[in-house]
Amino acid sequence: MTDFEAAASARELLRDSFTRIIEHVGEVTDGLPDAALAYRPTSTANSIAWLIWHSARCQDVQICAITGDEPVWTARGWEPRFGLDLPVDSNGYGHTPEDAAKVVATVDLLSGYYQDVHEMTLRYVDTLTDPELARIVDEHWDPPVTASVRLVSIVDDCAQHLGQAAYLRGIVPTRHGIVSTN
Repeated sequence: MTDFEAAASARELLRDSFTRIIEHVGEVTDGLPDAALAYRPTSTANSIAWLIWHSARCQDVQICAITGDEPVWTARGWEPRFGLDLPVDSNGYGHTPEDAAKVVATVDLLSGYYQDVHEMTLRYVDTLTDPELARIVDEHWDPPVTASVRLVSIVDDCAQHLGQAAYLRGIVPTRHGIVSTN
């Protein structure tokens, strides 16, 4: 396999992985009333809205840390659209239950932001070469983290958070009128 073929295979694999992530966002939110996004089974649990927002924010911040670009959150004006009572650079790490409760959004807002992040991600994935995949992007770890390792980590984190959101969707109580039983 040539270097070009290896990079092409990596691009295809990553494109498919990130596309599955955005598809999961649609599966979790499809037909879900906005009120259900705020459901938390306990006062310390994260909501569906928080899990989707956090997943998108982490993908956004981590891809942009690799590329050196400004995150979509600020570059495309999503931060003021969400209007969260949180610092502009907040992405969910270190959130208290009170912070997490501040993440309230509509399906359209969450889906729109995640779609923008997805499109930015695919633009980067389409540029990947073997040298770029091997480039050290974080020297704070031993061994240092390459772009390829960071990309796999992002996919893993997003899949976990969206799996949690899918689980929450399944337990949103119909008895409280949050989700229609029709």
